Amino acid sequence: MRRADRLFELLQLLRGGRLRTAEQLADALEVSSRTVYRDIADLQAQGVPIDGERGVGYLLRDEYFLPPLALTPLEFEALDLGVRMVRANADAALAGAADELLVKIGAVAKGAIALGGMSVFATANSREARVVLARLRAAVTGRHRLAVAYEDAGGAKTRRVVRPLGLEFWGHVWTLTAWCELRADFRVFRCDRIIEAEPGAPFREEQGKTLEDFVAQMEAMKHGTGAL
Repeated sequence: MRRADRLFELLQLLRGGRLRTAEQLADALEVSSRTVYRDIADLQAQGVPIDGERGVGYLLRDEYFLPPLALTPLEFEALDLGVRMVRANADAALAGAADELLVKIGAVAKGAIALGGMSVFATANSREARVVLARLRAAVTGRHRLAVAYEDAGGAKTRRVVRPLGLEFWGHVWTLTAWCELRADFRVFRCDRIIEAEPGAPFREEQGKTLEDFVAQMEAMKHGTGAL
């Protein structure tokens, strides 16, 4: 990470009036505590209002603002609600990122924008479910196959290798759209019925086996023109 990027991220971590120790900041930035002390001293020398001391922690005073996002109040409200949905329903890594975003949204909106006060209530996914969801997301992003053990609605269990193409959230359940190498066709799996998901070999996009192909197939079926 470039030093300029690290200093920016350090300010982000201190936003919202949160007291953070040097050790916590060092862990988040993946640097040593000594580097954090040096960076904070440099920022203070430049006039950034960071309060605190070694052994206690540091915080950024509320009157210091980074350039705000050019969003309307309604856009802020939509962003806030969307981030809360991610925090309630996504895997651990995304939920942690959502927590950070909520602090940043609150810091930007404080005193200027009244957020709508909407809440998101959801049954937290189990640790095992979050681990599976994280693996699915990593596979979609990294484009590598998955060996999955799956249990359908009737209780029948199968093992298959799939090419994960996309994750979808339907308000109460996540689904994985994939090319199933066992069936040589597209399949949509409920993520809460995936018992195991082990990463496999990478794959390249092939004509007829992409997410765009799946969407086109669904559109053709919707309009009664049959599969492409």
